[in-house]
Amino acid sequence: MSEVTLASMLFAALFCGWLAERIGLPGVVGQIGAGLLIGPAGFAFLSASQVTDHWAEIGVLLLMFLAGIESDVDLLKKHFKQSFSVALAGVVTPFTVFFVFGHLLGYGNEQALLWGVLFSATSVSITAQILTEYKQIKSEAGTTILGAAVIDDLLAVLMWTVFETTFGLGGGQHMGLGLTVFLMLAYLAALLLFLYWALPKVIAVLTKVAHPAMVVTVVFSLILFSAYFAEELGLSGAIVAFLLGLLFSRLPVHEGVEHGITILGNVLFIPIFFVNIGLKVSWTGQEKHLWLIILLTVLAIVTKFVGPVLGARLTGMAKRPAYIVGVGMVSRGEMALVIANLALAAHLLKADVYAAMVLVILLTTIFTPIALKPMLKR
Repeated sequence: MSEVTLASMLFAALFCGWLAERIGLPGVVGQIGAGLLIGPAGFAFLSASQVTDHWAEIGVLLLMFLAGIESDVDLLKKHFKQSFSVALAGVVTPFTVFFVFGHLLGYGNEQALLWGVLFSATSVSITAQILTEYKQIKSEAGTTILGAAVIDDLLAVLMWTVFETTFGLGGGQHMGLGLTVFLMLAYLAALLLFLYWALPKVIAVLTKVAHPAMVVTVVFSLILFSAYFAEELGLSGAIVAFLLGLLFSRLPVHEGVEHGITILGNVLFIPIFFVNIGLKVSWTGQEKHLWLIILLTVLAIVTKFVGPVLGARLTGMAKRPAYIVGVGMVSRGEMALVIANLALAAHLLKADVYAAMVLVILLTTIFTPIALKPMLKR
């Protein structure tokens, strides 16, 4: 990434984020808007690239790590039943609706199932930022959303793995469903158990080293390494980063780590993540898919709202927090984009339909913070 590209993205994020807050919108909406303004959808000064994508991925990791370190493990345990119900309903509802909708459009089982899998995935990185901004990360709704995100992510990976295995994608070199799921769970268990045992000892040694950035540097590296190996197995690096944050929330140095990662993230990587979302939007050639984009966006929002709300209400949650949970689960974000990219690479999506899908995913991502802010301010 050139100096001009980096400076432009950061300056646009800072200015548009400030402007959004001045008119009563969440700062993240302004930062996404900055990407729309300077990207292909606006003045076309910049566009998303492999380099900006990599920097944005680091932003997601730091964002989810901070969400984890600010969470309460005991509250997550307390609301596990609600989180599980929300995640399950939030997957089943869009999967069923989009599978049927795919058939109504004349697609076969493979394409219809792909649509169901694609729109079942949830990404709460933006929701986590809004919950943090309004100090709702430890609320009943906030805790339920974060817990449901972990379960939802595992379900999405499982669904894609089943889909990939069933239709023989990947050139027949797939490890098989059972082995893949086993390796995912084994990696998570081994990582968390090792860190739970080793982290306190390592941190105790690092704090004795007379270097002001030693602990934060090691933590940052740990986040990147853990996420990399997780993604090699098909897991979401963002969820692993969230779980790492949970582990650090119980260590004596958590305040210093949180402070250091917050500065690193908010000054550099997190704004790039939000701007990069806007850079991915392009209106070129989408006129012929306009009706489909509108319909898919409405279905994407409604199904991910209704499902989690019903799941939350069935476990006894009051209406207001249940509605917050519903809105918080709407965003599809990076997980759906990953699945869309895999589907494109496997020639399951045509380029123009893929572009329409990406636009729908990004519209749900933009919708979430706009709808969530007034609900959290009441």
